[in-house]
Amino acid sequence: MSHLVSVVVPCRNEVKSIRATVEALLKSKNVDVEVLVVDGMSEDGTRDLLDQLCREDARVRCIDNPHKLTPYAFNLGVENALGEFVQIAGSRNVLAADYISLLVQALEANPEVACAGGDYQHVGDSEQGRYISLAMESKFGVGMGNYRTMQEDALVDTVGVPLYRREIFKQVGMFDERLTRNQDDDFNFRLREKGFKILYVHAAKTTYLVRGSLHKAYRQFMQYGYFKVYVNRKHRALTTLRQLIPPLFVAFWGVGVPVAWLFPQMQLLLEAVALLYIATGLAMSGDGLKLPERVHVLQACVAMHFGYGFGYLLGLWDFLIVHRAPRVSLQSQTT
Repeated sequence: MSHLVSVVVPCRNEVKSIRATVEALLKSKNVDVEVLVVDGMSEDGTRDLLDQLCREDARVRCIDNPHKLTPYAFNLGVENALGEFVQIAGSRNVLAADYISLLVQALEANPEVACAGGDYQHVGDSEQGRYISLAMESKFGVGMGNYRTMQEDALVDTVGVPLYRREIFKQVGMFDERLTRNQDDDFNFRLREKGFKILYVHAAKTTYLVRGSLHKAYRQFMQYGYFKVYVNRKHRALTTLRQLIPPLFVAFWGVGVPVAWLFPQMQLLLEAVALLYIATGLAMSGDGLKLPERVHVLQACVAMHFGYGFGYLLGLWDFLIVHRAPRVSLQSQTT
């Protein structure tokens, strides 16, 4: 008997991508799906398109999200889900036809696993988007041990585009609505604290349309870093050690540049670190790329690293030093 999987798709102002996302989900093999698009009051024509998709296929439902933020969308979707499993999919994701069924098989074969996710393949709809996508798939860009760079099945601390057993929400709770970013990171941390495991399944493929500008990539990763500190404070623990590298790197430059004005020896250290960073970034940009392409990928890595690092340091100040609530300016979703 085929399983019913409820696919929750948070969405806001994604008129260019949402049809491809929904149509791919409706083509899922070996499972029955219902697609719950939770719309954050879109203003770009997305809602009209969603209404049309609902008319075209009864498996598609649209749910209002007046809060306009992702964690509220996740919770609204879960609360309205009818399936045995809950698949989270972004409005910029296009899942392969066997993506969901492969994850369902993985969960059924491994009772201790409560969450599974597949292989992220980043794509861009512009030249800049292509370079950002390459940066997001490089070990230099996102670090060793990140699910985005893995080539075989493995137990991990978190995954993208996750599938959950629906019953897990009764045991772990819902997504933390205070987290504009990293709400899945927080949820998966709580899940692992309960003794459950998370599995990366390499054969399950999904594409992700990256944001096609360095400014948007910087802001996206700045939010990741900022809310990562919130998650760390909440659980009184680091979720991963690699999260410390970008803030330490940014702090080094923040302290090193002023010190170099007083101590010329510091200038030599700054130059050495800069050369090592550039050389490593160019070497690890990707196979088969020419030097100009490697430079563009390196630029994307710089935006990601400094965005995450500065956001993390700002989070340390806000959440651990002055104990303030998250800044309103960092609550809006990047579109």
